[in-house]
Amino acid sequence: MLNISPELLQKYDVPGPRYTSYRTADRFVEAFTEVDYIRALHDRRDGLSGRAQALSLYVHIPFCESLCYYCACNKMITKHKDRVAVYLQLLEREVELKVSHLGNSHAVSQLHLGGGTPTFLNDEELTRLMALLRSRFNLVPGGEYSIEIDPRTVTRQRLEVLHRLGFNRLSFGVQDFDPQVQKAVHRIQPAEQTFDLTLAAREMGFESVNVDLIYGLPMQTEPGFHRTIDTVNRLRPDRIALYAYAHLPERFKPQRRIHAEQLPAASAKVAMLASAMRRLMEAGYVYIGMDHFALPDDAQAVAKRQGRLHRNFQGYSTQPDCDLIALGVSSIGRVGATYSQNAKTLEEYADFLEQGRLPIVKGLALSRDDLARRAIIMALMCRAE
Repeated sequence: MLNISPELLQKYDVPGPRYTSYRTADRFVEAFTEVDYIRALHDRRDGLSGRAQALSLYVHIPFCESLCYYCACNKMITKHKDRVAVYLQLLEREVELKVSHLGNSHAVSQLHLGGGTPTFLNDEELTRLMALLRSRFNLVPGGEYSIEIDPRTVTRQRLEVLHRLGFNRLSFGVQDFDPQVQKAVHRIQPAEQTFDLTLAAREMGFESVNVDLIYGLPMQTEPGFHRTIDTVNRLRPDRIALYAYAHLPERFKPQRRIHAEQLPAASAKVAMLASAMRRLMEAGYVYIGMDHFALPDDAQAVAKRQGRLHRNFQGYSTQPDCDLIALGVSSIGRVGATYSQNAKTLEEYADFLEQGRLPIVKGLALSRDDLARRAIIMALMCRAE
């Protein structure tokens, strides 16, 4: 895996979607509408889809206080905290509409809050959101309940609140510990902050701490990224996600602030990836697949050894392959043999819900051929066979 030839690199050195599904999200079509999604919900409710497993929930929180130049996520940069109250009202409407078609009190074994910055919400707002979800879904004991965190926005006290609300897994956005890289992407974040929060999370009993890293950012060098990996190895998070930066300024406006001449060459990116994989595995991490690593006793590594690993729109999962109910602007879900995506702008999302309609703008109904290919690809991604 680490021996990548120049010919192979040249062949595949093209932009592409992050691989979280087959077919990938760039293949979704507008011909898939709310009607198709409601039919899929009814099929599950009536037991026609043959999928009786617990559900997975994803909630997208789009707000951020400051802009990270590399970001390709759907987000809104704002200091106006009053926008959250309006958004929570919209989420409540979406939940009620979906539950009206799906039915109440379905078991949920996986919940993920992503964004944006979910911790943009204050304690009271997060409590309100969790109360909403628990009032309509049954979050079962032993599930994975995770939230993405910008370490610059939380304290030990906030982690205590998250723990009380039932979250048992945290994901810290780090990207790179190098000060020059942080300055180039407009995300100044001292390493001490992440170390302190990781220590606090362990003391509180969180089951797993994940750290997100990105290689290929401006001002990154091989020696500099080596130092970041060495720092991560000292931090010793339970899981690591190691993503490649895709520079697409024509699609993602924030990336226009990144100077292309400061980006590492393709060969340097591959060298960073190969070195990072080697250093992490030498430090005792298990290579889960694609972009994930975990300590040997982490549930993700155990699931891989036992052949129980799955991959969904949030990455690798230890939970059974299950339907995903997606909530919030731009979120992507899966029900039965369908994928669906919500409206990408807050205005369009709100307009749908105010009309009493589900905010589905595109999706895909998978064919038998799609399902066969998806099963093969999932086996390759999760079991390497």
